[in-house]
Amino acid sequence: MAIIRAPEWGITPISEKGRRLGGLDYFILWSSLGVGLLVLSAGSFLSSASFVDATLAIVAGSVGGSVLLALAGKIGSDHGVTSLVSMRPAFGIRGSYLPAILNVMQLVGWTTFEIMIMARAAALLSGNAIPYPALAAAFGAVVALLGIAGPLAVARQWLGKFAVWIAYGTSGIIIVTLLMAPGAHDIITSQGKGMSFFTALDLVIAMPISWMPLVADYNRFAKKSRTAFWATLIGFALTNMMFYFGGVLLGTFDVLAIIVAMQAIFFGFLMLLLLVDEADNAFADLYSAAVSVQDILPRLSQKHLIIGFTAFSTVLATVVTIQDYETFLLLIGAIFVPLFGVVLTDYYLVKRQKYTEGMMFGISNKGIAWPAVAAWAIGALLNFVMSPLSPLYVPSMPTIGATMPSFAAASLAYLAIVRFMQRRPKAELAK
Repeated sequence: MAIIRAPEWGITPISEKGRRLGGLDYFILWSSLGVGLLVLSAGSFLSSASFVDATLAIVAGSVGGSVLLALAGKIGSDHGVTSLVSMRPAFGIRGSYLPAILNVMQLVGWTTFEIMIMARAAALLSGNAIPYPALAAAFGAVVALLGIAGPLAVARQWLGKFAVWIAYGTSGIIIVTLLMAPGAHDIITSQGKGMSFFTALDLVIAMPISWMPLVADYNRFAKKSRTAFWATLIGFALTNMMFYFGGVLLGTFDVLAIIVAMQAIFFGFLMLLLLVDEADNAFADLYSAAVSVQDILPRLSQKHLIIGFTAFSTVLATVVTIQDYETFLLLIGAIFVPLFGVVLTDYYLVKRQKYTEGMMFGISNKGIAWPAVAAWAIGALLNFVMSPLSPLYVPSMPTIGATMPSFAAASLAYLAIVRFMQRRPKAELAK
C-alpha cells in the first residue's frame, strides 16, 4: 500500500471536483473511528449502573449522539467546509477562535491517550523487550505519516482495505468471547453500584460528541451530503454500541488490564489487530488539530502542524496516566454539547441550511457574534452545575444527566436571543 502525501486543502471549501468519497467510504470511516481501546475503557465505567440501564444508555446514547454527529457533518458536506468554518456563521470568524483552541486541546489529549495505549499494548505484546518511549515514538511516526497522507488516502487505501474488517471482526469476537466467559451471567444480572441511567447516558454520548468538532473536516469530501449523513450515523452508532457493550462486559477501565484481557483472546492476535485499527483514531485527531489551528492561522503549514502536534503528544504520552479519563470525557461533554446546540440550531432552524460564503469568510462577519457565545456559556454553565464531577454540582437536583439539559438550554437560549434581536429593529422603526 503506497500512501502519497495529499495536497493541503486547509480551510478552503472543497470544490465539487474534489469531493470523492461516497456512502460506503463514510460507513467504513466512521465505523472504524467508533472502535478503540479507549471506547472499551469508557464502556467499563457503565458497569457501575445496572446492566439494563447500561444497555439502554448505550443504545440511546450511541444513536442519539450519532444523529448529532451526522447533523454536524452535514454542514461540512453541504458546503465543503471544515468544522470550525461551519461555526463561523453562528459565532463570527473571531468568535470561532475559542472553540478552535479548545478543540486543539481536546485533540491533543485524545492523541496522547491513543499513542499511550498503543505503546503500552505493544510493550506487553513484546514482553517489554522494546523500551516504552521508543514504541511511543514509533507509533507517533506512523500516525504522523497517516496525517500527512490526508483523509482521502486514509479512507480509501487504509480503512477501506484493512481497518473496517478489523473494526467489525474484533468487536464481534470480543462480545462473543466475553458473553461466553464464566462471569458473564453475574454482569448481566448485576444491579450496579448506583450509577443512574442519565449519568451512563452522559458517558456514552460523550464519545460521538467528542467527534463533532472534527466531523466536517472529513465529511466535506462527500459526493452526496444525504448519503454521507446516513453512512456516518449508521457506521458510528454500530461500532460505538459494540465497543461500549464490550466495555461493560470487561468491567475495568484500567487500559493495562484491558490489554491483558485482549491478549488472552487468540493469544494476542486480537490485540495486534486492535493496535492496527487504533492508529486511524489518532490520525483523525492530529489532522483535525492542524485544521483547527488553520482556522485562526490559515497560512501555517498543515504538514508542520501535524508533525509538531505528534511530537508534543508523544512526549505527553510518556508522562500522563489514564486515571482522569472519565473526567476528561465529561468535560468534553460540558464544552462541546452546548456548543453544537448553538451551531445546529443556527444552521437548521435560524438560517434554514442557507449558509453563504460571506457568512463563513466575509469581512462583515469577522468579529464575535455574542448571542452565540452567550447561549454557549449558558449551556456550559448548566452542564457544569448538573455534572457530578463539578464543584458546582447540586446533589439535591433530580438525576436527569447534563447532556440533554445543556444542549436544550443552549439551543433555546440562542433562539430566544436571536428572535429578540430580530424584533428590536422593527420595534425601533415603529417608534
